[in-house]
Amino acid sequence: MRLKKLTWENHRRAERSWFAKYMFSGDISRQDYSCYLKQQYLCYKALEDKFNSLESEIYFPDSRLKRAESIYQDLLELCHNSDQIPVFQSTENYIHYILHECPEDLLYAHVYVRYLGDLKGGQMIAKKVPGSGKYYQFEEPDKLEMKIRAKLRDDDVFIEEANKCFIYANDLFVRMQEHLQYGKK
Repeated sequence: MRLKKLTWENHRRAERSWFAKYMFSGDISRQDYSCYLKQQYLCYKALEDKFNSLESEIYFPDSRLKRAESIYQDLLELCHNSDQIPVFQSTENYIHYILHECPEDLLYAHVYVRYLGDLKGGQMIAKKVPGSGKYYQFEEPDKLEMKIRAKLRDDDVFIEEANKCFIYANDLFVRMQEHLQYGKK
């Protein structure tokens, strides 16, 4: 499949980022992971809200995939003052893009990057991060994966959009690193 092959470089960049390694180390603190969860919550909420607002034949593959509420529950479990957590410019940029610029027929590229990634790698991450990890708990993950894959396209425009989503994700990882290494007083 061209999609996987032509997004592999950006996928690997995300996997090899400092922040991804920090999450997989098992040493990520509640505070640091809460900061990440807040960014993810806002991004997923925007994407899910966009799907909910569409008045076309484009629809979210399965409501059991939706993650915003699960991420929010994880955030509440770990942090009682999430309003104090900053929202990064990279997060705001992604939200703006999804809500105002992303063509409706390319939203599935973001589902591919985000939700399929959560289905495939989430179980490993859940074992390494603080909290109960509702973010990574799926009902019938194999069936959900099939529903995502059924909506994928292999054309250049779709592949470019999936790469764009990976670039946004990588930008968040860079901002997380900057914040955690240099932003704390």
